[in-house]
Amino acid sequence: MKTSELVKKDVQNTIGAEHISGMPETNGVAKIGKHLRTIFYITSLAGIGICFNACTSMGYVSSEPVSVEYQRPAQPSNLHVWINGDWAYNQHSHVYVQKHGHWEKPNRRRTYVSGHWQSSPQGQYWVSGYYQRNGR
Repeated sequence: MKTSELVKKDVQNTIGAEHISGMPETNGVAKIGKHLRTIFYITSLAGIGICFNACTSMGYVSSEPVSVEYQRPAQPSNLHVWINGDWAYNQHSHVYVQKHGHWEKPNRRRTYVSGHWQSSPQGQYWVSGYYQRNGR
């Protein structure tokens, strides 16, 4: 008489040998899964590439655009400081568009560094303003 352990192993071997639906497993299912996985990876890489290109691309112009003067809104309080507007490069029209400035409460641990125009062999491009830690 077989022990319970041997019976369990026989049942597991019998169940494991057949596909769950009772049909033999073919390579077609595995091939479809492989193709779907490949399509997923290619699509993911393309999406990451497009996002990276859009986020890091900067436009070069032959000369700095003319800044348009506009009226500042009233200062909300004596604690607020004015942050000049930056320039944003429009990929479709290939020109820089001026962004309006705004009032902000300064952070005691950070100092705002204003944006500026930078020259390169390709032309002029805008470096956006940013906050840096004090003491750097």
